[in-house]
Formats: sequence, C-alpha cells, structure tokens
Amino acid sequence: MSDGQLAKAQIIRLEPKREVIPCMFNPKEYTITKNVNWGQADNSTKDGADLTFGGGNTSNMALELFFDTYYERLSETVVEDVRKYTDKIWNLTYIDEQLRDPKTKKGRPPTILFVWGKTWLFEAVIESMEQQFTLFMPNGMPVRAVVKLQLKQADNGKLKPGGSASTYQISEQYRSVVQATRGGFDPRKTRQGGS
Repeated sequence: MSDGQLAKAQIIRLEPKREVIPCMFNPKEYTITKNVNWGQADNSTKDGADLTFGGGNTSNMALELFFDTYYERLSETVVEDVRKYTDKIWNLTYIDEQLRDPKTKKGRPPTILFVWGKTWLFEAVIESMEQQFTLFMPNGMPVRAVVKLQLKQADNGKLKPGGSASTYQISEQYRSVVQATRGGFDPRKTRQGGS
C-alpha cells in the first residue's frame, strides 16, 4: 500500500490461528481511556490528604464500526446478509476450545490486534460488543449494522500514537502479522473468494 492510498482498519485474531477481519468502513472516531489508581493517606496535620499511588490499569478503547451490504451490494438485485461480516466479530467474544487450560479447564476468548494503517496497533480482548441493525430487506434480512466495541488492552506496553508500526514495542510475531495484512479491503474481491 502506498502512502497515498486509504488505509483500512482491520481486526486480526491472533490465536489459536490468525484470521484477518476487515472493517468494511473505517471508524469515524475512537476513544482511549486509562485509569490510574490514586488513594489518600490519612493525615491529621494537614487540611489536604497525601496522595498514594496504587498502580496503573490497562488502557481501554471504544469504537464504532459501520457495516453496510446494501451499499456494497453484489449487483442491483443481490444483497447479502450483513451478519455474514459482523458474526466474525461476535465469534471473538466466545470461548475458544483450543484456548482452554488443560489443568484448570477454564477457557477464554482469543486475543486480537486492532490495526489501522501503519500508525496504530492495539493488542486487546473484546470486553463488550453491541450490534444495532438499522436497515432491512422486505423479508427482514438485516443489511446495515453499527457495531460498538469496548476493547481492553491485553499487553502491558505503552501506547505510542503516531510514527510508524516499527516504533511500537511489539514482538516480531505481531510485526509479521501486520506486514502480512497490509492493504485495503474490497468487499467484491472478498466475496469472489479472494483475500
């Protein structure tokens, strides 16, 4: 992808196998939050309390993704169910049997990587997902949806917005994942069996 092309956001399933889930449209905005724990120590000699640092928390990201198969229809008369694309994200909220701990028998959903071009990486798990259907065909099939995601950072790295992917403290495994998934998303190409 050249610098002049529009970078498309992607969600990459990192485990147990890699799966790239293209975002049909880029988010119009996202929000990142981080809470830092500060407490107060009892102090009877001052009017104000002394602050005590209680440790940091992981960062969180909130974003909305827009999916519209009516706009991106295959032809004038053929429209796909939008859930064909949004269900791939739903599946990231379920326990994966291959990620079940053999000792404790406890399972978990997979870790993901949110990637947008060369300047943004966010390794996370999905904390919550909300899907709103906003357009339907006469038979009730949904063809437009808004997906709201709450992501919780899965690594302990510091967020470094800006620069390039090489400025992030990410492992070679993730760097190769990102390099392998560069490029835009063409719904028509995907529907025809391409990647």
